[in-house]
Amino acid sequence: MNYLSKMLIVAVTLLAEGLSASAYDFMSGGIAYNVNADGKTATVTYLERRKSTNYDQLTEANIPQTVINAADGKSYTVTTIGESAFYSNKTIKKLTIPPTIVKMEDGAFGSSLPSTGELHITDLAQWCKIDFANATANPLYSGMPIYVNGEKLTNLVIPQGVNAVATYAFHRYKGLETLKIDTNVSAIGRHAFSQCSNLTSVEITGNVSRIDSSAFQSCTKLVTISLPSSVDTIGPSAFASCSSLTEFAFPPNVRNIPRGALQQCSKLQHVVLGSMVETIGQTAFNNCKVLKEINFPATLRAIGSNAFNNCSSLENIDLPLLCSDVRHNAFNNTKWLNAQPEGMVYAGYVAYTYKGTMPENFNLVLRDSIVGIAQYAFYNQKNLTKVTLPFTMYDLGGWCFSQCSNITEVHCKMLQPKPTPSQYNLYGDWTVFYNCNLGQMRLVVPIGCKVYYTATNEWSRFGEIVEEGLPIGDITGDTLVDVDDVNALVNIILGLKNATYYKGTADVNSSGIVDVDDVNIVINIILGLNVFNPI
Repeated sequence: MNYLSKMLIVAVTLLAEGLSASAYDFMSGGIAYNVNADGKTATVTYLERRKSTNYDQLTEANIPQTVINAADGKSYTVTTIGESAFYSNKTIKKLTIPPTIVKMEDGAFGSSLPSTGELHITDLAQWCKIDFANATANPLYSGMPIYVNGEKLTNLVIPQGVNAVATYAFHRYKGLETLKIDTNVSAIGRHAFSQCSNLTSVEITGNVSRIDSSAFQSCTKLVTISLPSSVDTIGPSAFASCSSLTEFAFPPNVRNIPRGALQQCSKLQHVVLGSMVETIGQTAFNNCKVLKEINFPATLRAIGSNAFNNCSSLENIDLPLLCSDVRHNAFNNTKWLNAQPEGMVYAGYVAYTYKGTMPENFNLVLRDSIVGIAQYAFYNQKNLTKVTLPFTMYDLGGWCFSQCSNITEVHCKMLQPKPTPSQYNLYGDWTVFYNCNLGQMRLVVPIGCKVYYTATNEWSRFGEIVEEGLPIGDITGDTLVDVDDVNALVNIILGLKNATYYKGTADVNSSGIVDVDDVNIVINIILGLNVFNPI
């Protein structure tokens, strides 16, 4: 048979079925296919791309592993269900997906397959590996149940041979009640089990190291979940809106609590953070209204904006010394903040905010030992005219004094300023004092430290920079920090001299006592080491 004869047969077949020749290469069993570029595999495709419905008379779609093109007798392995292939189909009652499918493209099943239908597969492991382009690429989006070799899937045990559960693999599957992973699975993909509204328990005892974003989001009946110590990475919103969870323990190797990790978990009462946690992302526990307490490990360095916003039952905030970076509204609308008296509010070693109305011509003196100022802490405080920053300060949050246009003088006791993080330098502006009259402001720094401030792009913008007082660590009052000051501290500690005998401040770190820590600080100053940043 020559090429022309073959083309005539194809044309006659298409005309007989009343279909557009431009939409697909051939049909079989009432389903259209395109031959892929490799010439060996085929993709299930739509009938007419511009039709509002495709296969609108098809009640059963049995996609085979291998399909034959009747026009030329060639067979093809079916590997893909193409973009919008079954878009807006409302008639399919039974859908069979073969184990040869490796990819389902954008919107392959749209959003309107009947929830009363049935999805049938034979290879659960292969289903877990399919590359789903988005939520509506998966027929489970419609709410239809999935049957594995004729048995309805309600209690899922991830089978051997699955290294990672694919993105959207069981997204919106309402029939799932329990999940167990005890194989060599290393990762759970994005939205893999999100909106599984009848899932009640998750037990992971395998070697999972990564749980991607929104993996279990909106599993509203999820009551218990156990994670192995192998987990070290959790994606944003991984467990958000799991409104039946009452407790949650992060695995010990998780260092970063992601954005929105457990937000909107309205029944969450108890959370355990691992001993290695360094950051808590923005909105991580936002709107967890019954969360009463949480442990903050000594390793914690930063808390994101709105991390505990609207945690209205949260009573205690006990942040460690290393936690210097607290972002906007991190603890707003909490029981802890509501219980604070008017005036300066401190969260651990961070100046969090000024509560109430600040008095006119206010001189803000932050207490000694403070290491940071929260983002937006004093934003738009027009009554603020003078600021004193302690020796221990090293982390000024973005916009912390922004719009404070009446500040005229800043006393900065830091020996040298820490470089401002890049996220606080937007469009070339220094956001710490954004929209303040820096050119009209006076900066007072310790003796011998002006050179460090004038060397920066930010602090050098002050209209006047002057040195004042004794250098930090100068106990004897001779304007030098040297071995004599070390000896003076030793005399005080041994009771040979009283602290008032010396002109300088012996309690160098403002801890309330003179001890070996003060000696170490003075020694560090003499050696030129960094003494204001404990990290």
